[in-house]
Amino acid sequence: MKANEKLTRARAQLVLDATFFGSLALRLFLVEDHQTDTAYTNGVILGYNPDFIDVLSMEESRGLVAHEVMHLACMHHTRRDGRDHYNWNVAADYAINGILEDSGFKMPAGSLCDGRYAGKSAEAIYALLPGQNNEDGGTGQDNHQSPATTPGEVHDAPGNTPDIKQAEAKWRVNIAQAAQQAKSMGNLPGGIQRMVDEILYPKVDWQTLMRNFLEQAASNDYSWLPPSRRYVSRGLCMPGLHFRELGRVVIAVDTSGSIDIEALSQFSAEISSLLEAFDAVIDVVYCDTKIQGHQQFESQDLPLEMQPVGGGGTDFRPVFEWVEAQGISPCCLIYLTDLECHRFPENIPGYNVIWVQTGGGDYNVPFGDVLKL
Repeated sequence: MKANEKLTRARAQLVLDATFFGSLALRLFLVEDHQTDTAYTNGVILGYNPDFIDVLSMEESRGLVAHEVMHLACMHHTRRDGRDHYNWNVAADYAINGILEDSGFKMPAGSLCDGRYAGKSAEAIYALLPGQNNEDGGTGQDNHQSPATTPGEVHDAPGNTPDIKQAEAKWRVNIAQAAQQAKSMGNLPGGIQRMVDEILYPKVDWQTLMRNFLEQAASNDYSWLPPSRRYVSRGLCMPGLHFRELGRVVIAVDTSGSIDIEALSQFSAEISSLLEAFDAVIDVVYCDTKIQGHQQFESQDLPLEMQPVGGGGTDFRPVFEWVEAQGISPCCLIYLTDLECHRFPENIPGYNVIWVQTGGGDYNVPFGDVLKL
């Protein structure tokens, strides 16, 4: 069987048995290319070396086509952003091959798969590869040696930045249509459904939501007093941008022992960054089953250096009782907690409450908004 015929048959089988992959595969032109060792896609074509395809079984050919389609479903052809081409392919392969195997595909020999990378994005895996810089300035943690080639590459979408953005938008439509077809056929694997949801309906990070809230609570305005320092040095008197005072912001920290240091450090750093733009008085209250400590900061005291005290059980009520006893009317109360408690105040407070949740559980709260850390 010729290579082109084998890949055509593999696509046809996918249309019947794995509609999501088959539907997307039909959108690619099959192009014979002896310049590549294995196969690749850029969102327009599926290029292949016929010598490579000849040695694959039909099952492996199906797995290869699904592999290439998965790269596109994850937008790997639009997300490289200047990263090393080879290492990006390695990271992208690790990101998708486990999902494909869990979905029942047989991958060609030499395919990269490692359980340590389960659930991680290609960007996160790339940072862990040898020689790459991690966010903390170190180098990758893995000691494995990458193979010379990977079966099935992803190339950048052709064109410049506007073309790539257009290609990404086009593939989002393709993914949505393919997912709908697969659902109607009843053969969309759960892992693929979750991936599709993440791509089509990305969650907004809690920092962005928090910033939006604070900016709405403290609208910007211009004033002639004081004038803009930027223009005074030039002999001009122009209005300066100032922020309306937030007033009091209460930050409650659950110190029951279930909040780890890493989560607390991330939370305090992000809250400090968000509050640097506003003029506010910040009360930090530590509580387990009772108030264990209190610190007060002003904007000029940032960043926050939290000194948590506690370690018992959890009760949310004392913090709200403390606010009432102090006679404070805060702009908002931000509560860092894992939400593993059902002791809430009986009455809904007359100010905004934001629960910043650590951990992955799903809990209901009687009031306020929940943002997951």
